[in-house]
Amino acid sequence: MIALRDLEFRYEQSSFALQLPQMQLESKEHVALIGPSGCGKTTLLNLLAGILLPHAGSVEVAGESVAALSDSQRRDFRIRKLGLVFQNFELLDYLSVRDNILLPLRIGSGLSVSPALQQRTEELAQRLGIADKLDRHPAQLSQGERQRVAVSRALLLQPTVILADEPTGNLDPANKFVVLDLLLDYAREEGATLLTVTHDHDLLDRFDRVLEFNALNAWSPG
Repeated sequence: MIALRDLEFRYEQSSFALQLPQMQLESKEHVALIGPSGCGKTTLLNLLAGILLPHAGSVEVAGESVAALSDSQRRDFRIRKLGLVFQNFELLDYLSVRDNILLPLRIGSGLSVSPALQQRTEELAQRLGIADKLDRHPAQLSQGERQRVAVSRALLLQPTVILADEPTGNLDPANKFVVLDLLLDYAREEGATLLTVTHDHDLLDRFDRVLEFNALNAWSPG
């Protein structure tokens, strides 16, 4: 479901460089990615999502060669096949919580807000404890509530691959397990592949596999 080979990436005017010979995640696998800050974990997720493009090598996700797609094709690919949970949420302050969750439908070509997706929005919000916040705006929410909005949006269109960057990082101990369990339950129910960046070692035993990513861009067994 996810495969990269001979990957190379660097930021302009920076000494940072990402070099990975290979990585592979099987369909329906649930994997945690750990490693020190600054080693490239978020950059890797952005490369898998096609937000960044590699300077060399191949990135294949859900049967697509991501770098070969045009800008518009990569956008539609992200909307239709990926569930993205960003570390900084990426919510739009001028939209309500409901409209932030439904945002992929507003920007994806050929998509519309159907009654079924309205109902799914309500159900996800209920499961994540934000059903009473749907008509509020992000500025009226706590950090943890914003994170749960971002998770709801990521799962709205039933993605086949979920890429989550510290999805529990802003949550208290009780709610972090609520959010992680929702991601894992969804992945099991829908047969989705889940790759989660985390610094929380209390969560690692819930994953099928742990990959440790060090500052030298080398993999070691987790």
